[in-house]
Amino acid sequence: MAPLVGLISLLSGLWFLFGMPVMAAVFAWQDRRSRKLSTGLLVAVVMLTVFYISAGLIWRVITTDWNPSFLVTLEASVNAEKYGHPVEHRAEVMLVSLLLVSTLTAAVAGAVTAAVRRLWIRCRRAAA
Repeated sequence: MAPLVGLISLLSGLWFLFGMPVMAAVFAWQDRRSRKLSTGLLVAVVMLTVFYISAGLIWRVITTDWNPSFLVTLEASVNAEKYGHPVEHRAEVMLVSLLLVSTLTAAVAGAVTAAVRRLWIRCRRAAA
């Protein structure tokens, strides 16, 4: 189970660090050319925003009794020789929970945004 959670964490981190900004840029370029706001751009921007805000909030909650910075925690999660196995394990748990909860929060926010946008468009078409 642990390798699967690690793989999911890695993929979600890569997606929100590299994939989602590229997707938002592509949708922004298409929207600029067509002069319409698409659901794709709205969802991408909301997901990116919620991901980083929730990651920041979760990090503040997790680190109330953990003083090292994010970069030290990242280093401790892979360096058991320098920090020791209990610290390494705790750092791994913190980073995995940070990535998973932020990703799930962003996915829910994106789904809600897409649903509200589609409902808004449907209601405007029905009223017209």
